Amino acid sequence: MRAGEVRIDIVLLGGGHAHVHVLKAFAMKPAPGVRLTLVTRDLETPYSGMLPGVIAGLYAEPEAHIDLLRLTAITGTRLIHAEAIGVDRAQKRVHLAGRPPIAYDLLSIDVGITPALAHIDGAAEYGIAVKPIGSFLAKFASLRERCRAPDGPRRIAVIGGGAGGVELILSMRAHLLADARADGRDEAAFSFVLVTDDEILATHDTKVRDSFRRALAARGIELHEHSLAGAVMPSEIELEGGQSVAADAVLVTTGAAAPGWFRGTGLALDKDGFLAVGPTLQALNDPDVFGAGDCVTLTETPREKAGVYAVRAGPPLARNLRRRARGQAPRPWRPQQRHLALISTGERYAVASRGPFKTEGAWVWRWKDWIDRRWMRMYQDTDAMLGRMPKVQLDSAREEEMRCGGCAAKIGPLPLSRAIAKLPPPMVDGVMIGLDAPDDAAILLPPRSGYLVQTVDFFRAFIDDPFVFGEIAANHALNDVFAMGGVPRHALATAVIPVGPTDKVEEHLFQLLSGARACLDREGVALVGGHSSEGMDLSLGLSVTGEVAADSIVRKGGLAAGDALLLTRPLGTGILFAAAMRGRARAVSVAAALEEMRRSNRSVAAILSRYRATAMTDVSGFGLIGHLGEMLVASGAEAELDLTAMPIYADVLAKAREGMASTLLPENLARLQLLRSHIDAPAKAVLFDPQTSGGLLAGVPAAAAADCAAELQSAGHGYATIVGRVRQVGLGEAGASVFIAGSLPDRTNGRG
Repeated sequence: MRAGEVRIDIVLLGGGHAHVHVLKAFAMKPAPGVRLTLVTRDLETPYSGMLPGVIAGLYAEPEAHIDLLRLTAITGTRLIHAEAIGVDRAQKRVHLAGRPPIAYDLLSIDVGITPALAHIDGAAEYGIAVKPIGSFLAKFASLRERCRAPDGPRRIAVIGGGAGGVELILSMRAHLLADARADGRDEAAFSFVLVTDDEILATHDTKVRDSFRRALAARGIELHEHSLAGAVMPSEIELEGGQSVAADAVLVTTGAAAPGWFRGTGLALDKDGFLAVGPTLQALNDPDVFGAGDCVTLTETPREKAGVYAVRAGPPLARNLRRRARGQAPRPWRPQQRHLALISTGERYAVASRGPFKTEGAWVWRWKDWIDRRWMRMYQDTDAMLGRMPKVQLDSAREEEMRCGGCAAKIGPLPLSRAIAKLPPPMVDGVMIGLDAPDDAAILLPPRSGYLVQTVDFFRAFIDDPFVFGEIAANHALNDVFAMGGVPRHALATAVIPVGPTDKVEEHLFQLLSGARACLDREGVALVGGHSSEGMDLSLGLSVTGEVAADSIVRKGGLAAGDALLLTRPLGTGILFAAAMRGRARAVSVAAALEEMRRSNRSVAAILSRYRATAMTDVSGFGLIGHLGEMLVASGAEAELDLTAMPIYADVLAKAREGMASTLLPENLARLQLLRSHIDAPAKAVLFDPQTSGGLLAGVPAAAAADCAAELQSAGHGYATIVGRVRQVGLGEAGASVFIAGSLPDRTNGRG
């Protein structure tokens, strides 16, 4: 087996507490031939132990979240940002929302729980579900804003008297009253109530319950024990027995459910629909499916759904996934029956509870804070983690199987044909012979009028998700046609797939081409053929053919004096993904960039053409200055850029100041002589940064530029900005130059 060759795919569904440990465990002790893929709907996973502190305002949100993009980058895990919606166990594939399914050899499920509000009438319409906690913080932020309004909620209620409900009401009270004090509003206008169908903290000792009864009373929180909530109404909670409790906002901590798609998997479930697993954390009826966290039930050792058990399931889960991948028998795990619970009161004070043991005080909160922060550091401090990882043996490949080159490096006919057969047929006219009946070459009908326009692009993957990479690579390739004023019609693909077993190569190729097709199909472009080969790195190139009318051609030359320079997409993808590869970029910033990179420039080009763009190009590998320089040379012009207006992706300037840069930057800086103004190193890094799936840069007559930018923004291209102007033309190639005004903004511009 070659170094890095994948033999076993372990797919982890969900970024829960157990799975983050699995990622770290496999990074610290790699399993040869095993690839981990994390499929997650959320790129940041919250730590349940610190959530009450976030709600109380004691922690900032980033302190209580694990950035899964950073963690996967450092641990070498493939990351797929998608939502699981089903599992086909016969085909061993995970179905994902909005994209093709992915294959697995071993599957582990740690997807958390979903709210179940049907047991209380009106709860879905008028209540606020606290679970899953990953989405609750946004709901709480919205509640805080509503409470700031003069007619906003003042009577706040929580249904559920477990530890989560008790901590929630105390923490919310602390934060909402702090907001009122900060805003100069009357704290006395607020009231709080806790409703539970049993005693509060029913699984804890009497001393613990009494302590929290005193805490609630001291803070004026009304407590209704042994009171079953029957319905939630717009201004009250109706209790069984005819009583009611006034409430403007009702938060519900009871009634969690397993994801509904579990029922279609054929996996063994408990009576409530949770995944049933045995002592080895394997599903009862499928040894290749594992599970942990709140979404599972331990059938032989039932435990309450508490974060502590999800955390402690991490090591045995990692061990048993490793053993199963090796063909060894997994080992049973028996979680402890009792655990230490540290329950906070909304301030820096907490109660410790374990069986009959109980103690409390500010020191208990400090103890809890130390435990929580220590656990989080294990997954947030990626630099420390990287320093402890084993070094890769660079010469290990010498002992591996030799691979041929030339045409012997092509992907075999079976995986190639099977991958192509899985793709739906293209619904595009003008193809006589294409992939639906493959031949030596495609045969296309010529355009009925105008000219053909052709371009080609090829590059190595910059993210691990082959579907998203294929989608962005196709989008990038179409930009050259759009920039010429053309309409793309057909594409040929050249795909390079990492060496591996036939089934892995087939799956990789299918995901890559599916991503490309997702883009091409949206744009009405037919993928008519191509070439595939094995290699070291996942790569994709597309040769695109389109049509352009004679009177629609827009070239790089043609700028006129006074033209506004309009840029339609932010800068910084090279810097941002260089940081991401090193585990130093925030998930939220990368996700926002990927969303923009997947957007089409078709309507951008159409709007620019309608406003009589005098010259146009796409900003790609040579960076903004490099591609602007091509326009200026072709037009014999000099221009001025206003850096204060420059759209930049979030975090890019900060990363440039840290020294993050693309490996192509030194080559791009060879065009530095174009600049006639001094700029600092971070600004150089941004302006010369190579862009993938970048925006269009166009010269637009000054009188129409503002309207053009406004229409682009109204059409959904919110970053479109006038970034400069053409000062003079007719200077010849040697006169091409760029003057700089202002400095780059510290925040992103436009809709991001």
